[in-house]
Amino acid sequence: MNDSWKTIETDLLLIGGGVAGCMAAIEAQEAGLDVVVCEKGKVLDHTGSVGCGVDQYLTIMESGPEWDTPEFLINHLQDLTDGIVDMAVSSKVIREMPKVLKKIESFGVDFKDPVTKEYYRLRSFGLPATYHINFDGTDFKKMIGQQVRRGQATVLMRTMGVQVLTHENKAYGALAFNFRTGEWYAIRAKAVMLATGDVNRLSTNATGLSFDSWHCPYNTGDAQAMGYRAGAALANMEFVEMNLVPKGFSAQGLNALVSLGAHFLNRHGERFMFKYDKRGENARRAIITDAVITEHLDGNGPIYVDCSVLSEKDLDFLEETLGIDRYTMPAFYEQKKHDIRTQPVEVSISELSIRRSGLYFRGSGLAVDTKGETSIEGLFAAGDCSTCGGGVSGAAVLGYIAGQGAVERIRKDKGAALPEIDQDAADAIRASSGSHLQQPDGIPWREFEAEVQRTVSDYAGVRRTEKGLKLALETLSILEKKEPTLKADDMHGLMRVNESQNIRLNSELMATTSLARQETRTGTVHNRLDYPDSDDSNWRKFIVVEQGDEGPNLSTLDADRPLSDAFTREQSAV
Repeated sequence: MNDSWKTIETDLLLIGGGVAGCMAAIEAQEAGLDVVVCEKGKVLDHTGSVGCGVDQYLTIMESGPEWDTPEFLINHLQDLTDGIVDMAVSSKVIREMPKVLKKIESFGVDFKDPVTKEYYRLRSFGLPATYHINFDGTDFKKMIGQQVRRGQATVLMRTMGVQVLTHENKAYGALAFNFRTGEWYAIRAKAVMLATGDVNRLSTNATGLSFDSWHCPYNTGDAQAMGYRAGAALANMEFVEMNLVPKGFSAQGLNALVSLGAHFLNRHGERFMFKYDKRGENARRAIITDAVITEHLDGNGPIYVDCSVLSEKDLDFLEETLGIDRYTMPAFYEQKKHDIRTQPVEVSISELSIRRSGLYFRGSGLAVDTKGETSIEGLFAAGDCSTCGGGVSGAAVLGYIAGQGAVERIRKDKGAALPEIDQDAADAIRASSGSHLQQPDGIPWREFEAEVQRTVSDYAGVRRTEKGLKLALETLSILEKKEPTLKADDMHGLMRVNESQNIRLNSELMATTSLARQETRTGTVHNRLDYPDSDDSNWRKFIVVEQGDEGPNLSTLDADRPLSDAFTREQSAV
């Protein structure tokens, strides 16, 4: 590890080069600003949750019918989110969807069916109309990444953000390190944006392989942890998401199956979903996963997805697009000698993810306002690390919005001098991090992370109780005390140590807020066995969490109000 610092000064610093980060970078570049991107991945064209492809894109298109308008979908937001949603931010995201779709198409992304030359739109997961475009998005992220590189951004690959720099509740940069070269960066910026995605690898999964996860295993809550340590407010951290995956292989793809019309069957051959939701297999994802868990608990497992009911045309389409979300999926079925056209596929529940609150348009993470700005002035967030989610389109649109918000903030503060970096504090952070390279007898990060995962799965998973959550917090507190003894064999290992610490912290925030919310809401999103019913009278509220002197500080905010009402910077401006 290098003992010197490489200093950089820029207009906008982005931590995370996925869809949200790239869309923000493009907005800043088009405004003539200098941009620096810190990204853990190897190639910007293939980083983030959809780095290897995507086959669904949710959007309003304003094609003519009433249902294809922003106002129609906005009117359904309360029902889609069980009444807990930041209407101001989500409404803005929905209204900007058509514009962002056209912008992405201008990069070269083709959303149309190659045969019909039309948009192939499907309905799924409880949405009131056919808002999902099904398309071949193999090169989706590649084309967005190329647009950033055309703008001559400085892209620091294999680089992990560690600490947001703040002064008087204003962000002015970050510290980061390259885990190939060992170089440390001290970056000053007029605005900072966090966009590192959701929190994965925090629970055990069906295969026992930590990196075989439904969503990107390299998304480990880095933004949420960095924002929290810097003093930013987070919300909805108790709300989690999981998915149905093929037995023995965590992968995306459920959306295509349910939108095309596949049936879920229990061991009796019963199509059971209508017992749980009038929309059957088109119910929200959280309801589907909760139904599958209940069927297993009632002794009705295994559970299967049956594609034989689909038309030949739809089956052809399914086979053609099967490998877009996860390119190894066709090989998985081939090796199992499994014909999905005629044989039901056994499914299981994926690992937990602190992501999107289990629903569209509500996210779990850094609270943001309608400009994508957090409770810290000059610190922005977008994508699955923020409180407004919507899959890949939500990341794209909020990234676009936050990019514009950052441009506005930078122009507003034009001429203001950036604070000097506290060199002693920066050196202390680097020394603390580097100490993990000097722990030959320390705890391996895999061992530490596995203990976090077991704790979450056993005590804070899909069925929660007060006693279990308290046990989770007790264990996570013990694990926190062991963090100084984590060992890294090299700089790559140091990156993994940082990820493991971030996973533990996010798990603590999840368990803390889950303990506070004394109700059950939305299937597997938050299920308290000791409070089995939803309680709108007392808990139709956001739970906001911030760092306190002795751990997380919680407050609540009525869900009819925007989350920005909880920001002290907003209150001080009045």
